[in-house]
Amino acid sequence: MFMTGQSRSYTQPLDPSIFKQRILTDSSARRLSAVMLTHDEDDDRYWILFCVPAGASTQVDRIQSQLKQLWSFGYDVFAFDYRGFGDSSGTPTEEGLYEDAAAAYAYLSRTQRVPPSRIILAGRSLGSAVAVELATRVDSAGLLLFSPIDSLPSVAQRLYPWAPVRWLARHRFDSASKARTIDVPVVMFYGWPDSYVRRTDARALFADFRGPKLLIETGGGHHFAGFFDHAELYRNLKRFWPARPPSR
Repeated sequence: MFMTGQSRSYTQPLDPSIFKQRILTDSSARRLSAVMLTHDEDDDRYWILFCVPAGASTQVDRIQSQLKQLWSFGYDVFAFDYRGFGDSSGTPTEEGLYEDAAAAYAYLSRTQRVPPSRIILAGRSLGSAVAVELATRVDSAGLLLFSPIDSLPSVAQRLYPWAPVRWLARHRFDSASKARTIDVPVVMFYGWPDSYVRRTDARALFADFRGPKLLIETGGGHHFAGFFDHAELYRNLKRFWPARPPSR
């Protein structure tokens, strides 16, 4: 399900004029590959901490394009490769991916000294579940979700309705059960047609978040939701998070 081999396909070299490479070390001394996209003229911006989908990494051209798009709106962006993905060492597990996200958050908050109020937790597809879990553990400016899944067993059941996958699934990534505990702002993009999550299921997940929230239903399907219309993406992001936070 993690498709780590695919995370090393469809790759392209990082543009050093935009991407700054970093190496993180988690609590078990694993090395995680990461990238930063920053604006050097000041440090008073929101950061988007981006959790990639299954089968992807910061080496994948589509992910690089999406990170650059977010950066072009005036946000600083930080993304990392889970253990076993891209150039990161280790073997992925559900809890392992959560720990990797926590290590990335710690790097921003401790090493880069970014206040939690300026860190937006973002994720696409499987990465949305990682971002949701992280939101239950740390303080943040909110959640930015692209094609979020409600839970892995639910997605698998929709794909394989003839199999008892709800009982067989070892990994859960259950955002639906966690959404009710989250009250930070949430901006969620659902792209149709989406073969993994039905529109009704996406709306049900969205309804469970408790804080200020915004659901945008757009084109682009599962892989490009939110990035299908760049003007729409920017317009909706700045409703909660203008590229520069308001003066205090």
